[in-house]
Amino acid sequence: MKTVATAVLVSTLLAAGCSSGNNQTTTTPSTTTSLTTETFTSIVPPQGLLAHAFTAAAAGTVSVTLTTAGPPPTILMGLGLGVPNPLGPGCSLTMSVNTAAGSTPQITSAADEGTYCVAIFDIGNAPPTGVDFFISITHP
Repeated sequence: MKTVATAVLVSTLLAAGCSSGNNQTTTTPSTTTSLTTETFTSIVPPQGLLAHAFTAAAAGTVSVTLTTAGPPPTILMGLGLGVPNPLGPGCSLTMSVNTAAGSTPQITSAADEGTYCVAIFDIGNAPPTGVDFFISITHP
């Protein structure tokens, strides 16, 4: 008799969880972060460095692309990612590359929410008139 009562109780509990009149939906929170694209353009003088600060609104990936630089269009420039210098102007670089302009990011890095900076600098190749450049920065 005890076995029959237990079976009826289990059946009742299972049926309550599977009722056809219960139209519940489960939603999963979205973790998609929208991306922002900023541009940075100017002229780097010979032996010069220019920096641009930006804020990542959430954790995610930062991509930096030197899309154009010149003259000449094949010139190598220093390109870096870091944080603004806490003691004054400039950018404390955490990574940098010597690169020519291109269509794919030269720097890609994971980043937390916060303030960062991109720097471009002459590595000894700039003509006396300087180097025109265009940088695209994509971040959360």
